[in-house]
Amino acid sequence: MLVLSYSRARSDLKRLCDTVRKSRVPARIHRRRGGDVVVVAVEDWEAMTETEYVRSIPGAVRRIERAGDFKPLKTIDRKTLERLIRT
Repeated sequence: MLVLSYSRARSDLKRLCDTVRKSRVPARIHRRRGGDVVVVAVEDWEAMTETEYVRSIPGAVRRIERAGDFKPLKTIDRKTLERLIRT
């Protein structure tokens, strides 16, 4: 994780944003008063929030972990598929 002061982040915000997006390494901005903040690429933020959402669903992690237990579906030809859809 990159760590830099609030003053440095403010003076070089464009480069900081470009670096975080390109490297996908978050940046921690240290502030003497008011607490630190973290800058992350939006794709990483979305992935983290989606992961937390899925983890909040009871049993979801267990179902995902067992996903490898599914047997592959048989392939069927088009005529068979159309017949199944009609019925």
